[in-house]
Order: sequence, then structure tokens, then C-alpha cells
Amino acid sequence: CPIGEELVLGNGIRVFLKDTDLFDDEIIVRARRWGGLSEHQQAGGVLGGRGLVSCEAQTCSMSAMMLGICGLSVESLQECLDGRRVEPNPPSLEAYSTGLDCSASPSDLEVLLMLLHLLFLCPVEPGEKSTGRLSLVKFGLLAWRLGENRDPASLFRRRVQKILTGDHPYTRLPSLWSILRLNFKRASAIFNERVSMPQDWTFVLVGRLPSKELLLPMLDAYLGSIPNPDGAAAAAGHSVPRELAAREAVTPLDIRFPEKSLREEVRLQMIDPKGSTLLCFPVSLKAVTTPGSIESAEAELRELFRLRLLVRLLETRLVEVLRFKRGQVYGVSVADDFSLSPPHLGRPRRGTVSIGFECDPAESDELVGVTRGELQQLRDGTSAFTEANVSAALEQERREFEEVFHKNDWWANTVLDLYFSRCQAVTGEVGASVALWWRVRWEVVSTLDAAGAHEVLQATLPKDATSAVILMRPKGGKPK
Repeated sequence: CPIGEELVLGNGIRVFLKDTDLFDDEIIVRARRWGGLSEHQQAGGVLGGRGLVSCEAQTCSMSAMMLGICGLSVESLQECLDGRRVEPNPPSLEAYSTGLDCSASPSDLEVLLMLLHLLFLCPVEPGEKSTGRLSLVKFGLLAWRLGENRDPASLFRRRVQKILTGDHPYTRLPSLWSILRLNFKRASAIFNERVSMPQDWTFVLVGRLPSKELLLPMLDAYLGSIPNPDGAAAAAGHSVPRELAAREAVTPLDIRFPEKSLREEVRLQMIDPKGSTLLCFPVSLKAVTTPGSIESAEAELRELFRLRLLVRLLETRLVEVLRFKRGQVYGVSVADDFSLSPPHLGRPRRGTVSIGFECDPAESDELVGVTRGELQQLRDGTSAFTEANVSAALEQERREFEEVFHKNDWWANTVLDLYFSRCQAVTGEVGASVALWWRVRWEVVSTLDAAGAHEVLQATLPKDATSAVILMRPKGGKPK
């Protein structure tokens, strides 16, 4: 069956439609545009230093939602949606992009499209709000920020980010003082700018869509009628030069993993003592996508798929050792993260591979040693991956893929990710990007063996790899 259909509306909005019968009462809407938090780093100063993201940018989505989006107050919007299956959410800023996640039942799709139309046409205007309303919004933001300070998991996550990024200002949350001094006009201006240029947006609709005779007029009426600012003419299509220009316009973050291995303990006040342990390693893909080279895009995609299969193999092995053999943890998670790697072509993709588990705080040092020992045995071949290990991991990958393949949100997220992938900047056509992604994934899953897994491990986590070990423990004396 065809993957779907792409449309470019009169104002330049790109829309991808995939009609499915996976669920009778679900339509998933995902949208994205380039430009995010990295565009709002402060130039420097006493309070934060260069790279600190402004409080207004970090809180603009929450502020807008509490002030009222789509030209409606929060209370009015809730009242309008009573009895309807519509989940509208304000755009949120990530490192390099702005995203929008919504959903609706097929019978309420027109209501959702109407709200998206109003989101673009009705800017948030804090000047029209009463002093009491602005104070309530500040109280809400302060409650969120204080909650972050009371939650051990949140505190640990922030300390991990601080350690792994060398305390880069980008990772810091807004201070209580900056929230008290929040400039609502500036926050609203940032939010409004994100939804001011429809031609920069790509929408993906997946689910039980209406017939084309009904859907296309609705898309034209609600999305295609949104004007670009100052009468700017819509760009013709989304060509490769335009994709490259949009990427190059993004401000990159210069965040680097610590140069030397380190170990830190994070001691927090807890009601129930709990220990969390994280081992992180820097990763840099050797293959780099370059403009105009499909071969380079294919090589980078292949390396990324092989890395993610290695992550699955490592997680399975460590669960077997730490949980089933030693019985000291309930589970182990292994994950890769490239979210802060700049999207520009020609730059190596850098990120981390992390191993995490929760355990008795008194046993965390022992389990770190066991994990390191297991990694070394995998490297030197003492306890290398076997063909049975690889076969089991590939079978698990196939089963999970078959499961998510029948979910609308997987299709929506995957297609949108491919629109903003490096291979799309080379192919310039989403059908070619999907075909490339599908072929390379199938090739990797079909050909990986024990020797290949060992090769990926040696390249990803060499013996002399820099690492960071971070342990969360309850405040008090050292564990016995």
C-alpha cells in the first residue's frame, strides 16, 4: 500500500496525509518547523553567561497556554471542547525545532483544524489581561519550578545534564527570580513568532481520515488560508536548497562531553531511600552526511541503525547479568541520545550512550564495577556476543517493529522525523527518504551478526573511552 500523500497548500504549508484503518476513532496530528531554544541564548552577563536560554523562551508555551491560545481563555477553551474528543496543545520549543502534537476523533477533526487556524491568526496578547490573571500565571510557573526543586528524579536529571555538558548554561532551568521578573510581552512575542510563518511548517495527519472530497476543502479553508506575515509570498515547494538553508539558519549549540572520565555522587533528601546509577559514554558517528551525496546519507543512517541494535544487545546482556544472575536490580536501560547534536550537514553527529539502573544505594559501586567488567569482557572476547544473542535481539526488534507498525502515532512521528532528517536534506522528497530509511534498516537487520556487533561495540565503546559515572544517593552518611 502507498505510504501516503504529500500536499503543499497555497500559503506554503506542507501537509502529509496517511489514511489508516488501525483505529476507527483516532487521528494524530504532528507538526514541526526549524528554530527552537538555541535561537534564544543570551549573549552573556553576570547572571548566566553566554548560552543561557532566556526565561521567556523556556516558559513561553506554558505562559501562552495559561494566558489563553486561539483567541480564547483557558476556561473558554475547555468549555468549547466539552463533549468533544479534541486534544489541542500549544507548540513547544526543543533545542533546534518547534513542535506541535494534537489529536482528535474523525468527527471532531474540523474542530481541531479550526483551532489550529485560530492558533496562527490570534496572537497571545498579555496586555489585554488583568493584573490578577498575570499574577496567577506567575504563580503557576513558580509552582512548576518549585516542584522541580522538590522532585528527586528531576533534581538528579538536572545534575546529570550539568555534569555531562560541563555545566553549559543551555541546560539550566529559569531561576525563581527570573520567573518573578518574567516579561510577558517578550514571552508572548516569542510564542507568536513561532506560529507566524505558516510556510515554514510541516504537518503530518495519520489515522481514519475523511474522504478527499471532504478533507481537502477543510485543509484549504483552515490551514491554507493562514496568511504569511507582511504578505510574504509562499515559497514554491520545499526544494533541497530551501531545506539546506533552513538547517544552516539554525544556531548550533557548542556542548561537549567532559574531556576526562569522572565520577560524582548526587546526594538528595528522600522519604524512601533509592539509588539511581548512570554510566555515560560519548559517541560520535564516523559517517557524515554531506550535501548532495545520497551515499553519505546512507552510510550515516546505516551506522545509526547498527548503533541502536548494539544498544538493544547491551541492554539485554546487562539485564541478564545484573537482574537474573545477581538479582540486584529490577531492570537496566541502555539508550542513545543525539538530541543536542546540530542538524547541519557536514558536521559529525555527536551524542551519548547511557546505561542506567536503580538499586540499593549500598550496592551501586559494586554494580558499576560489574557493569564495567561485563563491557570489558564483551570487548576482549571473554564473554562476547554470540550468534544466538544477536539472533534473539533481532527477533525482538522484529516483534517490536511489527507492533509499533500498527500504531498511528508511530507513523506520524516517523514520517515527521524523516521530513527533518539529514537524508531528507539530500533527497528532497519524502518518498525517497522513506524508501532509503526502509532499505537501510532492512539491510542492517538482515545482515548483522556476532562479528558485526563486536565491531560496532569496539568502535562505539573502546577500552580507553571517556566515561561519566553519576550516582544518586540519599542524604546522610555513606551507604554501608
